[in-house]
Amino acid sequence: MKYFIKSWPYLGLALLSLFGCGPQQSKSDETQTAGRIVVKGEDLAIRMIRREAQSFMALYPKSNIAVDEGGSKAAIAALNEGRARIAVMNRPITRTEDSIIKTNGGLAKEYKIAYDGLAVIVNSQNKIQRLDFEQLSGIFSGRITSWRRLGGKIENLVPVIPGPNMGHYEYFQQLVMDGGGYAAKTYPCTTTAQIVELVKNHSSAIGLVSMSALYRDWDVWPPVKETGIKALEIAQVKESGFFYPNQKTVHEGNYPLSHPLYMYVNDVLEQTYSQGMSSLAHGFITYISSAEGQKIAAQQGYVPATMPVTIKK
Repeated sequence: MKYFIKSWPYLGLALLSLFGCGPQQSKSDETQTAGRIVVKGEDLAIRMIRREAQSFMALYPKSNIAVDEGGSKAAIAALNEGRARIAVMNRPITRTEDSIIKTNGGLAKEYKIAYDGLAVIVNSQNKIQRLDFEQLSGIFSGRITSWRRLGGKIENLVPVIPGPNMGHYEYFQQLVMDGGGYAAKTYPCTTTAQIVELVKNHSSAIGLVSMSALYRDWDVWPPVKETGIKALEIAQVKESGFFYPNQKTVHEGNYPLSHPLYMYVNDVLEQTYSQGMSSLAHGFITYISSAEGQKIAAQQGYVPATMPVTIKK
């Protein structure tokens, strides 16, 4: 399905380490379109951010945007320690993380740049088609250990989860499991690719991935589907209806595992760049929020967040 953009309305390190020993870029060298920054975040989201950075740097050759993977927890830690100017996360900052940043003299400022859906995937040979939140909670907490209890034909059930460093670990835990713990026999992974491969190669597995992982290549149209896996239809409760994860159901608010994709900056630091007017981080976020930036987000499997859109299949 394609997006047609209509319009758009337009952490923290203790500052000591930012301005301490070692080579630092002079503030006079940075503008909203020139200088160098590091952006760190979730692996699949960073794939989209790389496309944004490539487009931005082509427009503004004096800019240098380095993009690094590492998960939501590592991203916010890098922002806090001054190793990144922007953290890309698929969950909101926690109270603890926010408190640490404030203790270090910073202030986390949030931007919603797109929307995503957390897909529940199984092996393509699995006959199960849909699950609700109660069933998902039972699976990932360990109360349900056999596909037969869910109407399937496979005895063993193997939950594969994002590792604690990844934002979807906490997002799913809070939303679906009411903050409860994952089963001891779940398999945590450090990357989305690992989850996809485990589910693809094990008929008993079930995993949690960004919906953009349902396609192996978003740089062509139509995007190339990932083989060996399938996404399930999900309902919060059976009576609310089951929905498949895609850009349309996320955009319309029907898919129950939809969530924003966030960018965070340390606003105390960014304001030192002429009250943000000379901040490359602000310039890059402004570009991502623009019509061109949101078009790139849509082309990479996300749902634009900063403007109205019309979706055509």
